[in-house]
Amino acid sequence: MAVHRSGSGPDVVLFHGGMGSWRHWIRNVEPLATRFAVHALDHPSYGASASVPREMTGAAYLDLVHELFVEMFPGDAPLRFAGFSFGGAIAAHLARRLAPRVTHLCLVSPAGFPARKFGDRPIRSYKKAGGDEKLFREICRHNLGVNMLSDPASITEEAVDIQAEGVRRTRFDSRKVSAGATLLGDLAHLACRIRVLWGERDDSNFRPADLLIGEIRAAVGGTLDLHRVPAAATGARTRTRPRSIA
Repeated sequence: MAVHRSGSGPDVVLFHGGMGSWRHWIRNVEPLATRFAVHALDHPSYGASASVPREMTGAAYLDLVHELFVEMFPGDAPLRFAGFSFGGAIAAHLARRLAPRVTHLCLVSPAGFPARKFGDRPIRSYKKAGGDEKLFREICRHNLGVNMLSDPASITEEAVDIQAEGVRRTRFDSRKVSAGATLLGDLAHLACRIRVLWGERDDSNFRPADLLIGEIRAAVGGTLDLHRVPAAATGARTRTRPRSIA
């Protein structure tokens, strides 16, 4: 797996969302690097990382990430994890398998719930852009507004650039993990400190916040530190900025 590193101190590992790369954390890396050694990953078949077979299952993908991760971080030094969406499911799964090394787990609007359809998600297909770059960026902008950034002012040209690059370099279907029903079982077995950040506008007919947060609470119990983060503070459905993972 490719990795972007910055800073020094206790190790913090960042896991990006679907159709993304380490750049999902581009506004988090440097603030965190003032206190931590930050390792922002590109998951297999994302960003600059090597590809996996497209037919790989979600379970096999998680096994591969675990295998590669142990090679990258050998030994028993403590680790802090933060994962966004698809990366939240990966981070929670690795935390379970690497316990007790993982001391802190921060999940930002995590995926990994069972596959269910609560309502239609009004996203647009990137394939419809064909070779039209202007239309492709328009679709990127629209989908960011549906999936990640609740405030239109947050959908800057930089954000569209990051989305466009992430889409073009995605070679694995994250839904195999994001809808793989691993999250709640993994969280139920963790003893580390768990913090969940959930955008206050990350609530819709296709992603009912109260239901999903309730399921996390039931799985985790008393160890959960939950924050509904104002969009004005984060600029996103997420693109939340966890300034501390202490």
